[in-house]
Amino acid sequence: MSETYEQIIEQIPKTMLYEDTIDRIALLTQILSELGSPQSASQNIHICGTNGKGSTGTIINHMLRTHHQKVGHFSSPAMYDDLDQITIDGVAITEEEFVLAYTQLKKALSSLALTQADISIFETYFIICVIHFSINDVDWAIYECGLGGGLDATNALGQSDYTIFTKIAMDHMGILGDTLEAIATTKAEIIDDTSTVINYPSQNPIVSKIIKQAALKHNSKIYNDSPFQVSLVSANLTENIVDLRLSNVNHTERLSVQLAGKFQIDNLQNALNWAYIYNQDHSSDSITDYELINALHAVPLPGRMELLQRNPTIIIDGAHNVDSIKALTDTLGRTQHYHMIIGFLKDKDYTDCMPFLKRLDADFILTEPYNSERFLSKETLEQTFKQAGITAVTTSKDLSTALHQLKDATSPIIITGSFYLINHVRTAIEEGALQ
Repeated sequence: MSETYEQIIEQIPKTMLYEDTIDRIALLTQILSELGSPQSASQNIHICGTNGKGSTGTIINHMLRTHHQKVGHFSSPAMYDDLDQITIDGVAITEEEFVLAYTQLKKALSSLALTQADISIFETYFIICVIHFSINDVDWAIYECGLGGGLDATNALGQSDYTIFTKIAMDHMGILGDTLEAIATTKAEIIDDTSTVINYPSQNPIVSKIIKQAALKHNSKIYNDSPFQVSLVSANLTENIVDLRLSNVNHTERLSVQLAGKFQIDNLQNALNWAYIYNQDHSSDSITDYELINALHAVPLPGRMELLQRNPTIIIDGAHNVDSIKALTDTLGRTQHYHMIIGFLKDKDYTDCMPFLKRLDADFILTEPYNSERFLSKETLEQTFKQAGITAVTTSKDLSTALHQLKDATSPIIITGSFYLINHVRTAIEEGALQ
């Protein structure tokens, strides 16, 4: 009798496995080889960075789908369900499909004298994803790194057609390194021989230098601009109005995109730079301007400046590190008052987020993400806020209680910090937290 999805999930190690004595990528490569190298069945796009992977991957996903390509997408963390990490044409893998792919994985593990205990939950989902994409014969597979770089499970892909870097900043210092140079060096290790590299258009010069050196080492072409251009016309909390200049350099198309936040302009430009290079590589079947405009106009992005409801206005944003908190506060500005519900994981650099949060005209309710192993206690976070001179602070035992405190709010409610917090907001509202 085959195992159920619930039984499989129960036995997967929930911790990261980064033992110095084990080459994780070599292990995963061995497993994929035993499976027949299913990652080679599709054209692959590998995305690495600190912030913007989800945005960039989603934009490219929609560009390709609008161009009538079948697109697989592996992303993390999940917003509402772990299965959301693996999609084909926007549809998440089902429990039945997960079990089907897992059956193949389990056979490969057995053949190699391995067990489920030898691979972590992220590594498991990655391999399940590769198998699922192969079974369903996708044209393109987009893989977003988790931590990123040489340590990341997705580096077991081997060869990728395109390697895309989003903004690289300080994060996961305990694993990737405690300087920007060290983090960039680790992340640049995803570059494959003769791959085409697309670098974030506003990348830190230190990071760009490291990426360029790694690309040169692997004889890979590198790009960080293109004739395709996007410029911001105006922005609000839920959308950006932009001007696009595409193949017709004498024509500008103005449109509204749901990717709110000024920080999304560079992510849009990064994706457009990729589209231009893609078109150069596929001149007989390029993505048309019409397709690009339709893709950008329709692209959704759950968890990034996402408007959940009005009256009161509730927006969720997964700003989980210093760089993304700065981007969020830059977008919010000081033009109005906000109610902020915040919870962080304890392995994030939450202390350095305080100067940016202090700039806001806001009151803060501190609570805890739904992650029993990694949550930062609300008491510790409260102490950090007060040490930073932020006094408009209260704590709440959980998200639902925090929302209930704001049921009569007239100012916008912004819920941010960990994805393990914001991905419970919709459920809390449906269960009556605002009543």
